[in-house]
Amino acid sequence: MSESFGELEARYRATLNRLSEACRVLRDVKGDPQPLASGEEPPALTKAERDAQTEAMRAFQEYVPVRDLYWATRWGREGNPPKS
Repeated sequence: MSESFGELEARYRATLNRLSEACRVLRDVKGDPQPLASGEEPPALTKAERDAQTEAMRAFQEYVPVRDLYWATRWGREGNPPKS
């Protein structure tokens, strides 16, 4: 059985919320990225930082195809194609 638009929208919102939460956790753990000074060594990553980066990456990888499907379906339903 095919997924209804309402189910797709719920899945889109869930993946977007997961991505937003993962990015928030990553910011809380790592802080804002700072450029390295000339000759400065990159800082070592803690396990918490690596885990937060991994979760953010996985959340993003799950989100992108759902986002694309959601917007392609919504634009088709509403007759409102994206503007380039």
